[in-house]
Amino acid sequence: MLKSITIKNYAIIDDLNVDWQKGLTAITGETGAGKSIMIGALQFVLGARADTKVLRNQNEKCIVEVCFNQLNNLNPFIEKFLDDPNDDDLILRREITPAGKSRTFINDSPALVQDLQELAPLLINIHQQFDQLDLLTETKQFELLDTFGQNQFKSLEYQKKYAEYQSSLKEISDLEKKYAAQLVEQDFIQFQFKELDQAQLNPEEYKLLEDELNIASKSEEIVQNIQQILLLADTEKGIVDQIQECASLLKNIRLDAQLEEYYQNLLNFKEEFKELTSGLERMKDKMDFDPTKLNQMQERHDQLTRLCQKYRVHSMDELMNIQKSLDEKLGSFEELDQEITNLKNKNKIIEADLIEKSMFLRKARLKNSPSLEKSITTLLQKLGMEFARFEIKLTETEILNTYGMDRLEYLFSANKGSEPKPIKNQASGGEISRLNLAIKSIVASNTNLPTLVFDEIDSGVSGQIALQMGSILRQMASEHQVITITHSAQIASRAENHYFVYKDTNSETTNTKLKLLNPNERMIEIAKMLSGDPPTDSALKNAKELISIN
Repeated sequence: MLKSITIKNYAIIDDLNVDWQKGLTAITGETGAGKSIMIGALQFVLGARADTKVLRNQNEKCIVEVCFNQLNNLNPFIEKFLDDPNDDDLILRREITPAGKSRTFINDSPALVQDLQELAPLLINIHQQFDQLDLLTETKQFELLDTFGQNQFKSLEYQKKYAEYQSSLKEISDLEKKYAAQLVEQDFIQFQFKELDQAQLNPEEYKLLEDELNIASKSEEIVQNIQQILLLADTEKGIVDQIQECASLLKNIRLDAQLEEYYQNLLNFKEEFKELTSGLERMKDKMDFDPTKLNQMQERHDQLTRLCQKYRVHSMDELMNIQKSLDEKLGSFEELDQEITNLKNKNKIIEADLIEKSMFLRKARLKNSPSLEKSITTLLQKLGMEFARFEIKLTETEILNTYGMDRLEYLFSANKGSEPKPIKNQASGGEISRLNLAIKSIVASNTNLPTLVFDEIDSGVSGQIALQMGSILRQMASEHQVITITHSAQIASRAENHYFVYKDTNSETTNTKLKLLNPNERMIEIAKMLSGDPPTDSALKNAKELISIN
């Protein structure tokens, strides 16, 4: 249950600390005194969005702290936030600084806002004045039915898995669009790659072809010059004979090492020169180019030149890099196709799991609907709606949706002889208030949620019906801690604890204060709610009678 709340520097609350009691607690006070501001502070510490606008003093930080106790038999999720599973207190604290920075603590340890948002539904349920409109939505109707059947966590588990499924479907769709757009580009890239692949590129080939074609273009001049060299070398008294003659002249005068070296060098030079002329002879013999081969070489050179020009490069290395890049792109297309296939296979597994979960939820809903219908109809009749009928229409669908494979409508009729129709088309404001309380009461009885907060659940009702609503809240408080903010004297009279909210105003500031009323103060306050301030004698008498009703 909610043990205490401390609020500092929030809206018109300077510093407020409240210790809460078991049972039914009523909070009353004039409009604008700050009752709903307290609800806002409570929602803030439980993870609602907030900014620096909530700061009363813009130069100081805002702190809201709540303490929950009697945590036994609650969801095991809570235990991971307790230092010791036997701890009786769970303290949540949230701060916001003038700079807008928010900090969150659970039992004095830093935590995430998401942790608060996951914890809150396990600790407290807050119903505000306009939340009754939520009852008109399919989302709220599913939530209430599943909570009544104690399948709310199964439902949340399904919804998380469904969100994952939808996210995966969107990812598949986006990838398929990307793949379709790439198919056009793929054809062109495939053509380019095939063109380069068939060219059988070689990093050295273009330079070799260029050299051979250059030699072929000057073959006649090369042959003539080689022939001239050979004539100078091999004719009588040619270069070879002259080298031999020089060596003979040195042969007989090799008197020291230096002359011996010169002699040997001449002999070596003669052999090298003869080898050189042999090489030139062989080259000359090769200068007779085959026209067919020459033509093939020229065509190959032209082909490689065109490819370089087409792809705007200057070397085979650059051209081969382009080929490699094209190959990688083609590979990425294949990878994308495989990624789509993998995601689809994964989604089939998720879909099968969702179908199984949805079937479980449908069976549970079909099982629990009659009991919920009967209980709510009975309670509505106690709330002055003698001919009320409440029905739950569950329709099976063929495709998965956020809630399973079902559609849901709450049908309602307040008048005798009228067929139940969807609530949004049928119920008035006062009827919605009573229907909402009836549903919340029945659902709460099937959960171990410790604390329920109602902000003006009595909207649109008064008199005997309001008194009956108060009795229902009192009955709920036998199993749960119930806190109700109300303008109804009848509902306030049913409370076991009564707080009065008021503004404490001086020349400079206005502060919201909260006072726990003693029995006499409580009677006077209820009398004021009945007649005005000061209360009449008849109002005081009426208030005393209301309080005395068991």
